Formats: sequence, C-alpha cells, structure tokens
Amino acid sequence: MAQVKVFNFSLMTPIDHKKPNGPGADQCEPGDNKPAVTNAFMPFGMGYRGGLSLATGWLAGSLGGAERIVVGQLTGPGEVKVYSSGSRLEGGPKIYRAAADHTPVANFAEIASFKPFDDASGVSVATTSTTSGADLLVSGVSPADKSVQVLKFELVRPDPDAVRLDARQLSTVVSAAGTSALVLGGD
Repeated sequence: MAQVKVFNFSLMTPIDHKKPNGPGADQCEPGDNKPAVTNAFMPFGMGYRGGLSLATGWLAGSLGGAERIVVGQLTGPGEVKVYSSGSRLEGGPKIYRAAADHTPVANFAEIASFKPFDDASGVSVATTSTTSGADLLVSGVSPADKSVQVLKFELVRPDPDAVRLDARQLSTVVSAAGTSALVLGGD
C-alpha cells in the first residue's frame, strides 16, 4: 500500500496540552520535541502497490489553500492527484474557519486529479515557485512516440462554482535525439 504521512515538528511547547482527536491523533504528541504524524492517507486506495512521487507547492495560489500535497503514481496509469488542507474552493482554509481550540491534525481533500500520459506511463511530480503561486511539472513517457517528456501545468478553476481544479497544460519539453533544452521555470 502506498501511503502518504504528514508530519509536524513543533519547536514550541504548548501552554495547555490537550490530547488531539481525529485521524492520526494516536500518533500525535505535540510538544514532545519529535515529529508528530498529523495525517496519513492512501491517495490511490488500498489496491495500489506501486511507488509514489511526492511534491508540495503553492499550486493555484490562494485558490488552492494553504497547504498542497501532489502525488503521482510511479507505476501503472501514472495518475496525478493534488490534495489541499482547505481552500477557497470550499469557502476558505479550514484553519481560518475552525474554533480557536482546533486540533493539530491536518485533514486533506483531493482538489484535482488527471492522467497526463493517458494511462501509458508512471510519472514523477515536482512544483515550480512563482510570485503568484506555483506550477506543476510532471515527467513521464509519451504514448505517441515513446519520448521522455516533462509537462508543465497550471491548476485552474473551470467555473466560479467549481469545487475542484482542472490541470491546464502550459508547455512541454521533449527529451529525444536532436532536441534542444527549454526553460520550464517560474516567472
């Protein structure tokens, strides 16, 4: 099973230490000067046994929320999923809507999912850094000509009422005989 775990390493000792509740709470001991598991999830379900590529970044700027996790399947269909700990898609980051005594457990929801290489290739994911957010880089093998490619995407809201984001391809870099280097960086 391919599992993602989210850790928090607090450098501060809480004044009033209350035992948290929720997913991963039994492993979460804030203030013990050790990393605490604040969430764990299996982005591709119990049946997926391949590896994961993992990245974080400020995808979709403030629309995507405060914390984003991007995962890609290293084997199989090469699906990419983006998770957020709360965003404007659902009315604002949950941490801002929660009571002051919120728990340190971070809950992540899927906000985007796509297969950039049409089920033909496992993928690796990374994010760029820009002044207005981040873009998503996905590498894999093209089903058409079997070339290795890096695709650059931005996440966009398809309409004002959408609660999920779509991946819009911005550019492609092909690694094949006779190709020249291109720039995929931020702004």
